[in-house]
Amino acid sequence: MQIDRDVAVPVRDGSTLVVDVFRPDGAAPSPVIASISPYGKDVHWPERYPLYDVVPNNEHMVWETPDPEWWTARGYALLRADTRGTGASPGRLDLYGPQDAEDFYDVVEWAAEQPWCTGKVASSGISWLAMMGWRVAALQPPHLAAVIAWEGSTDFYRECAYQGGLYTHGFIEFWWARQIEPQRTGSDGDDWRTVLPQHPLLDDYHRARTTDLDRVTVPVLSAANWGALHLHLRGNIEGWRRAASDDKWLVVHTGTHIDPYYADWALELQERFLARYLQDRPDAMDGVPPVQLAVRHGRDVVWRDAPDFPLPDTRWRELYLGEKDLDWTPPSAAAEVGYPASFETAPATETLELTGPVALRLWLSADQDDVDVLARVQHLDVDGNPIPGVGPQGGPVPMAMGWLRASHRATDPERSLPYRPWHPHDRAVPLTPGEPTLLEVEIWPTSITLAPGERLRLELVAEDGDLAMMAHDHPDLRRPATGATIHVGGEHASHLLVPVIPG
Repeated sequence: MQIDRDVAVPVRDGSTLVVDVFRPDGAAPSPVIASISPYGKDVHWPERYPLYDVVPNNEHMVWETPDPEWWTARGYALLRADTRGTGASPGRLDLYGPQDAEDFYDVVEWAAEQPWCTGKVASSGISWLAMMGWRVAALQPPHLAAVIAWEGSTDFYRECAYQGGLYTHGFIEFWWARQIEPQRTGSDGDDWRTVLPQHPLLDDYHRARTTDLDRVTVPVLSAANWGALHLHLRGNIEGWRRAASDDKWLVVHTGTHIDPYYADWALELQERFLARYLQDRPDAMDGVPPVQLAVRHGRDVVWRDAPDFPLPDTRWRELYLGEKDLDWTPPSAAAEVGYPASFETAPATETLELTGPVALRLWLSADQDDVDVLARVQHLDVDGNPIPGVGPQGGPVPMAMGWLRASHRATDPERSLPYRPWHPHDRAVPLTPGEPTLLEVEIWPTSITLAPGERLRLELVAEDGDLAMMAHDHPDLRRPATGATIHVGGEHASHLLVPVIPG
């Protein structure tokens, strides 16, 4: 392949972004796969992030980007851009802001006009690169032909900064120090570790960084991971559901944050998708269903094709909280349970599949004016031991999680669904001390299959520091619910709404 390094690309305000371009040998124009990130376009993977084995391992691999050797051999050019204010690109850092998205738009259009390009450009990559794919798609650059969004969130406030109104302190601290600081070219620009704690409500700062999915009209391949509970799972599913694209596919897989993107099955799917929209092969995606799900049976999976998500045959059923149990029938009498607490079903008598979004309707009272609810759903084996999901780095994570700050409990009735409450997060309404109050907690989608003898457990915890980079543990922004009261049964029948898949 031919490699052009440190190419200056002019953008609309007179600044430049710096890119590397990898092209197939020969003079024929190629379609382009583009990406932009603050991680360093030409920093070799093992030097930048040795935590993961490089998949595949060659001298051109850069964190979370497509492999130039693999794609140029199949007739594509690859373009990697350094975000303004990082790596080789000068300027002020404006991570995920309007200027960041406009810069990517200008890079896409510049690439399309080059003599080595066919005029068709796609965005592809993992995580931040996928997030920027959603962002640029909403700006509708004329030559953007498709987007592969592989584990990339779409709602900055709800998925990245303040899950359920709780500040994602563990992730922001970890990510900024590990990923951003090493590539910054100066002190100019926001440092999220300082700025985000100043914006606890969904205000204009967050709105400027939220993708308008109604404007995403290009073909989309959205790939989510059941274990991506740190920020991406919800965004891939919501992005796929709400994108205005006529042609869109959703895949939900398992595994680490990195390995699946480079797996043989994933590369085959990506190649078919790009062949259809960048190589003028209209039949390339024939036979690919709109939805493909890795249905979890413990840590094993069985793939299922579907026409939609949530699955059309879903039976939404209530599991009622008792004093210690979860049951399909409400408790016979009202009771109170101290927070934190856990609740378990009886052992399953037959196979029970729960695949889809989950929601918790929790009646709570407290002596203080605000508390944080942190919910975990666990799959227990026949001996009562948790069967964990696979987390981003391969370690154990709960099978599902959800969060809600009680003062953010207001919901938008027009956007809420029974299985996915929608919280505006634009105001804080204190609790009335001692008064039972309904909290509708969104729990991110999951897939759990209980074998006979296995159980489901709901854990309501006060702290989540054990989850390290997933923790919401900023010392000044946390409101532990220790000592609060959970109300069950009677007129305050708290329940977990679960997606039962028949058959």
